Amino acid sequence: MKDFDSLKSMYQQPSSSGVVMQADTIDKISLNTKRKMKKQQLGGTIMLTLTAIFIAALAIFGNFNFSKWYTYAAMGLICLICLAQAAFMYSIYRKLDSINDTDTPAVHLQQWEQYYEMRKQQNKWNMPLYYILLNVAMGIYLLEIFTGRPALYVGIFLAVYAAWMIYAYFYLGKRTKAKEEKRLNDIISDLKSIELQLNDPQ
Repeated sequence: MKDFDSLKSMYQQPSSSGVVMQADTIDKISLNTKRKMKKQQLGGTIMLTLTAIFIAALAIFGNFNFSKWYTYAAMGLICLICLAQAAFMYSIYRKLDSINDTDTPAVHLQQWEQYYEMRKQQNKWNMPLYYILLNVAMGIYLLEIFTGRPALYVGIFLAVYAAWMIYAYFYLGKRTKAKEEKRLNDIISDLKSIELQLNDPQ
């Protein structure tokens, strides 16, 4: 916000011709926010891709000697789910990258608003679908793993696994979503303020 206040004061300063400075440096407002969001999406893309490669390597070279075909199928399904989510996150990265920081304030603001609406719609289905598919695949994988195991050990594992999934979905996932929404609301609010000042200079 300090950077925004500094930039805002620069816009308010009259030039030698007595007009408000043009908004050719509007990118300074959104550059830091966009960089952080791109880093988050690209980091998620890389981590999920590496996870898929690691699981595939385990399935091929791990010598687990599973007797059930569906156990290997489940590992393959987990890989596909990770890769699909990685591709999804990379598409968000590309969308962020396409936002043109040098456009006019009105166009730049519209791009962020369109991105915000897109993310709100995506968040309604992406995270629930991802967790459902991932847990279905894990359930199939664990069928053979749990066969013949003591019920106590199975129960402890399932309790820990369920606790982690609940924590990841309802805390980590919600916190990440809230942080993204805050960043988007802040940048949109700042851009609207700049646009109003440019359209109605005092």
